[in-house]
Amino acid sequence: MFELLFKYPQSVWQNAELVFESRWPISYLIAIAVLGALVLLFFLVRNPLKPSQKMSLALLQLSLLSIALFMLWRPALLSEQMVPGENTVSYLLDTSKSMATADVSGRTRIDAAKALLQTDSLTNSDWFEAHTFSVASELAPIESTQNLQADAAQSALLDGVSEVLDTVSDTTLAAVVLLSDGANNVGTIDSDWWQRVKSAGVPIHTVGLGETLRINDIELQDVSIDDLANDNSPVSARLLITHNGIERARVRVHQGTQLLHAQNIVLDGARNESIHSIDISSGDAGVRELRFTVEALDANDQPIQETDTSNNVQTRIQRVENQPKRILYVEGEPRWEYKFIRRALSEHSEVNVVSLLRTSSNKFFRQGVANARELADGFPTQRDELFAYDAIIIGSLNAAELSTEQQVNLRDFVSLRGGSLLMLAGRDGLSDGGWGRSVVASTLPGTLSPRLNGASYRRERATVSLTLQGERTPWLKLEAGDAQSNAAWQQLPEIADWQRIGDIKPGASTLLELEAIEGKEPLLLWHRYGQGNSAILASSGTWRWQMRLPSENQWHQKFWQQLLSQMVNTSLPRISIELDKQVYRDQSSVEVAVIAREANFDPVLAGELQAVLVAPSGKESDITLSADVNTAGRFIGSVSTVEPGPYSIRVEAEPRGEAMVNNGSAMASRWWIKEQGTAETFGNVQQAPFLKRLAEVTGGQYLSLANADQLVDVLSLQNAGVTREQYLPVWNIPFLFLLLVLGKCLEWFLRLRWKRL
Repeated sequence: MFELLFKYPQSVWQNAELVFESRWPISYLIAIAVLGALVLLFFLVRNPLKPSQKMSLALLQLSLLSIALFMLWRPALLSEQMVPGENTVSYLLDTSKSMATADVSGRTRIDAAKALLQTDSLTNSDWFEAHTFSVASELAPIESTQNLQADAAQSALLDGVSEVLDTVSDTTLAAVVLLSDGANNVGTIDSDWWQRVKSAGVPIHTVGLGETLRINDIELQDVSIDDLANDNSPVSARLLITHNGIERARVRVHQGTQLLHAQNIVLDGARNESIHSIDISSGDAGVRELRFTVEALDANDQPIQETDTSNNVQTRIQRVENQPKRILYVEGEPRWEYKFIRRALSEHSEVNVVSLLRTSSNKFFRQGVANARELADGFPTQRDELFAYDAIIIGSLNAAELSTEQQVNLRDFVSLRGGSLLMLAGRDGLSDGGWGRSVVASTLPGTLSPRLNGASYRRERATVSLTLQGERTPWLKLEAGDAQSNAAWQQLPEIADWQRIGDIKPGASTLLELEAIEGKEPLLLWHRYGQGNSAILASSGTWRWQMRLPSENQWHQKFWQQLLSQMVNTSLPRISIELDKQVYRDQSSVEVAVIAREANFDPVLAGELQAVLVAPSGKESDITLSADVNTAGRFIGSVSTVEPGPYSIRVEAEPRGEAMVNNGSAMASRWWIKEQGTAETFGNVQQAPFLKRLAEVTGGQYLSLANADQLVDVLSLQNAGVTREQYLPVWNIPFLFLLLVLGKCLEWFLRLRWKRL
C-alpha cells in the first residue's frame, strides 16, 4: 500500500533527501502561496457565507494551492544508488547440520534459505553481481543451491565471514548477506574479531533462520566441574539448563553403569535458563568419566515427550588424586579456635594442616609435618620452604615474632607465589599484634587501625550474618539451597569474640559481618593481591558454633572446610595446563598452554617444554611446546585430536632449587574429551543476539525470515559499493493527486450542502 501511494518503498524515503529539481528559489514558492492566499481571502470576504464556513473554505483552498505549487516546484528524492556492474554482494549460506532442523511450519532452515536465494531480484540484479558461498566447516563457492544439503559437522561462521571480508576482487564488495541460525561452534567470539569485521567497512546483513526457542525441549547446555579432585571428598557441579515450557526435570550422574546421583529439580518457569548445583562424592583415586543427563518431567514427575533428546547429555572427565594441598597454620598461643579448626579438618582429605603452635617463649609444638626436619627451626626462614605451602593462616601471633625477611617472604608468598593468606583475630592478632605496621599490611584487605585507646580485640559475643556478596558466594553455603543456607546462618549461635578491623580497602569484599553494640562490623574480608588472595576473619570464637549446636550438626566443619578449600584451590600450582574447554566437539586439534614455574615460583625460562600426549587408544606421543614470547614461563602448542574419546597431556618440568617440602606440583596432567558428530547438537536454536549484533556493528541490518523480502531494498541503500546520486521525482506520486481530488470533492460537497455553488 505504501508503494502504491508514494511510488517508492519506505526504505527509499527514509534514506533519501528531499530536493526540488526546478531550481527555483523557495522564497518564490512562499511568495506565490501568500499572494494566492490573499486572493482567496479577497473573494471569500465578498461571499455571503458564515464566518466559520468562510474559514473552512479558506483553509481547504489554501491547502490545495500549496499542494499544486509544491508539485510545480518538481520535488524529488536524492538517494545514493549503486553503479551497475561495478559491485558485488556475497551471500553466505550456512550448511551445517543445525540448518536441517525443521521449524513449526515443517520446512527446514536450509530450504527456507535456498528459496530466498532463488529470488531473481537478489541473484540476478542489474545493480550488483551475486557471489554465493556455503559456510560450515570451511568457506566454499556454490554454483547451484538446488542439491545443496545441510550436513556439515561444524559451523565456522567467524572464519567464513573473516575470509569473505579479506577476499580481493576486481569489483567492489558492496555487502555481505549471512543466511544462518547464527550457531557458531568454531573459534572464539572476542573483541579482536569484532574489531576486524567492523574495520573492514563492509555492511553485513543477517537473515535469521529458525526459532529462537524450542517448545517442549530441555537442553543440558553446560556442566562446570573441577577437572581435579581429592579422593573421597565432596565435589560440586554446576549445570546450565535451557528449558522452555518445562518446569521440572530429573538430573542423573553416571560413572559407567553406576548411578552416582539422582535428583528431581524445579526449573524457573519465568526464565528460559536455570543454573543448578549438585554435590557428588569424588570416590577413590583414579580417572573417571562422568555422564550428566537431564530429563523433562511433568507436574506428576512423569517423563515428557521432548522435541530432541540428543542435547540432554554432557560428559566430563575428572581426575581424582590423593594429593591434598598443604596449609601452614601458625598460632601464637593455645586457643579453642586452634583445636576446633584442626578437628574440623581432620577428616577433610582435600587439605593437610601443618601447624606451628607457640607454647612458650622459645618453644613451638608441631603437628602434621611431613618429616622431622619440617619447621624444626620455627617459621620458615627460606623462601623456597615457605613457598612449598598453598595457604598460610596466622593466628594470635605478634608481627615482631617474624623478622623483616620473613615478613617480606610472607608478602611475596601472596603477591608472587600466588598463595592465600588468612589472618585471624586474637590478643596478638591483627592491629593488636602490630600487623598494621608490618610489611604484610599491604597484602591485607583492610587497613588495620593502630592501637591507640586500648586493644581492638574484644571478648564480646556477637551475631554473624551474611552480606549480599556473601549470599552470592558458593563456598559460604551451609546447605544446598539458597534459602536453606541463609536460614542456617540465621540459626548459628553467637561467636565468642571479635576484633575491629579498620577501613576496608577498595576492591575488597565483605562476605560476613557481625552485629556489635556500636553497630555492624565487618567480620570476613577477602580480596585479591598480586597473583594470590588474602583474607581477614576478625574472630577467634567460631568454635562456639560447634559447642552450642547438636553434635550431629556439621555447619562449623563445613564453614572451615569450604573456606580453606577455597584458599588452596585459588593458590597457583607449580605447573598449570590451560584448556579453554573440557569437551571438544568435531575439532581436529586443540590449543594447549602450559605455565611452568621453578620451586621459588620464578617462571621457567626456556625455549621449549616437552609434554606427553596420551590418545584414547592409550598410545603416547611426545609433543613440543614453544615459549610464548609475550609471557615468561608460558608455553603454547597445538595437538592433533583425530580419534574420539578421552585425551590427556602430561607435563613435567625440571625443578631447580627444590624446597625441602615439595608441594607435589612439579608434574601436572590434564584430561579432555573429543566428541564426534555432536557440535551441532547443542544450542540448536536461532542465535538472534549474535546475528543482530553482527549487523549492528558492521552497519548492516538484521532481518527475520518473515521480513526477508525487504532484503532487495536494504542492499540498494545500505552498502559500501561504488554509488552515484540519483534523483527520483515525487511530484507525480499518486498520493498528491489523491489529495487534490479529495480536496476538490470536499469543497464541492460543502458548497452543495451550504447551497452556495
